Amino acid sequence: MKAPNNFEAILLAEFNLGLPPLTFFKLIKEPSDWSFVLKLHTVLECALNCLLEKRMPAYDYDRPMTFVSKVQLAFELPMPARDDYYRNFFKNLNYIRNRFAHRANYILYDLKQVIQEIPLHRRNAVIESLAVGVKTPETSENDARNAELRQALFVKHPRNILLLSAGYALELLSILYFIEFGKDGKLYADEFQPQLQDLLNDPAVIALRRKMESLSSDNDDES
Repeated sequence: MKAPNNFEAILLAEFNLGLPPLTFFKLIKEPSDWSFVLKLHTVLECALNCLLEKRMPAYDYDRPMTFVSKVQLAFELPMPARDDYYRNFFKNLNYIRNRFAHRANYILYDLKQVIQEIPLHRRNAVIESLAVGVKTPETSENDARNAELRQALFVKHPRNILLLSAGYALELLSILYFIEFGKDGKLYADEFQPQLQDLLNDPAVIALRRKMESLSSDNDDES
């Protein structure tokens, strides 16, 4: 069975979380970066919960667990090993969320201000990790250039770049929910196509896809 693409995987994740279609994408319109970061973190933590409850049902989820503990458990599953750089994304998203949540004056701050107040020795590593979705590092030769690109784009457009990276992270969790790496080394997928077709036929989703196709067509004409 063909795995869902990024857009489809996010729609399925929203469905699993009981959210209306496109809720994730609409976070970009949050009135403040404070609410944007806290809601984004909540979506990803709940997606982690769904994944762990399905893939590790014997674990006692009634006992208190930190976000970082949940990430650690998720990355003990066989498939995420090749996407280990997203482990750092989750941890640094949690770091930024905690800075927003634990300082009352940050309610009035934007992402640029919060990032600027991170100690210098840690700041660039946090920025690079949160912007991992810009380009996945493939070889050590490109790492330095990729790091510079991610840092520059994040400083310019922090909310957009953070949502982009979070989208790929949510896709990872969604695919892990539906597709499992068996002990025999083969991949086994749940039947998710009926749910996906219903989501793709949602009027709001159809309208967004048409808008995206129109923008893509306009860009092609300009080039």
